[in-house]
Amino acid sequence: MIRARSWAIAIVVLYASSGLVVGSVGGGEYELQVAAVSAITFPLYVFTYLWMKADARERGTASPPGAIPLVVGLFPVAVPYHLVATRRGWRKGLALLLLVFLFAVLEINYLAESFGSWLFA
Repeated sequence: MIRARSWAIAIVVLYASSGLVVGSVGGGEYELQVAAVSAITFPLYVFTYLWMKADARERGTASPPGAIPLVVGLFPVAVPYHLVATRRGWRKGLALLLLVFLFAVLEINYLAESFGSWLFA
């Protein structure tokens, strides 16, 4: 079985590399950028689903009710919901703090997109 940490790393790599792909493929054309983002969205949902299942299994709990369907519809709500429901005590706050830090780091995606469009222009 693949550990939850491995799925989390795969999510970060996929998301961060998507900026480079969008920047290099798009070249300023909006339709190509949307197509590239659409191609990356499905694997992101699958990796998030697999991470949730592995994380819950490692913690000896079940995924919270409704968290997995929320991945597709309300991705930014599903992950914090899962984190709060599967952790106890102070670990809830720590997990949410790390999630905020991760979102801040993933804003590098924008820089990668800019770098990709400059590199392949």
